[in-house]
Amino acid sequence: MSRLWVTLAQVTCQLHDKQGNLKRMKEVVRKTKGKIVIFPELNLTGYLPRDDLFAQAETIVGPSIKSVLRLAKETRKDVVFGAPMRDERVPGLVYNSCLLATGEGRLYRYDKMYLPTFGPFEERVFFAEGSGAVVGDGKHAKIGLTVCYDMFFPELAKLETLMGAQLLVNISAAPTTSRPFFGKVIPGRAVENAIYVAYCNLVGVHGSLVFAGGSTLHDPRGEELARGKDLEEDIVEVEIDLSDIEVARRFRPTVRDTRAELLDEISVVLRKGGKS
Repeated sequence: MSRLWVTLAQVTCQLHDKQGNLKRMKEVVRKTKGKIVIFPELNLTGYLPRDDLFAQAETIVGPSIKSVLRLAKETRKDVVFGAPMRDERVPGLVYNSCLLATGEGRLYRYDKMYLPTFGPFEERVFFAEGSGAVVGDGKHAKIGLTVCYDMFFPELAKLETLMGAQLLVNISAAPTTSRPFFGKVIPGRAVENAIYVAYCNLVGVHGSLVFAGGSTLHDPRGEELARGKDLEEDIVEVEIDLSDIEVARRFRPTVRDTRAELLDEISVVLRKGGKS
């Protein structure tokens, strides 16, 4: 079926309390009607556990990850969530990851590629950079995975669209100072790719950061279908129709008209150090 419900679980996450955060995840997944349930950035540990990060991080066979995978399979829902993940080959490397546990028992992992290290953000101090786009074949849709600052780089959204994504998901921990910028770029990502874009943002206070909430879901024409409350928990449920993607691309064929040679030119310019 092309019609399905999506849940944006705009929740407060407690630092260093994986068991408490995991319990909250289970409650939301079991009680909501979304076939795709989306949680914020690093919701498993809170943003971010700093010196406790390495102790909190897991591999894909870690107990918390396996617990979410069982939950997704049990409920037959696709669950998108954030967690710090260990590099399984290189000791000492940790990634800020977005995971998709599917209703059929598969697990996809995307490691955040763009790490903000400016203003109040210091992610490069703690995390290694991811190295590739990921589109997960969920039970209910093909889902492109991104994390927070990734949303500001249209080449990643374009690539995941061309890889077959029907729903572009961005899990976020944007504070009040950053949230207005997301409001400007998210509709653009939807229109330029004629794709659904789901944005799930954290709420609560961690140290000096006040997370803004305001989770949204935009349709392939850039229209806002739903929005979460500002600065407080909110469970947002919205129905989408995946067949609208094909209709939108007939009337505004932004995917068809993507020019590979310009993307190649960007690569050339960047490799020359930004000089044409």
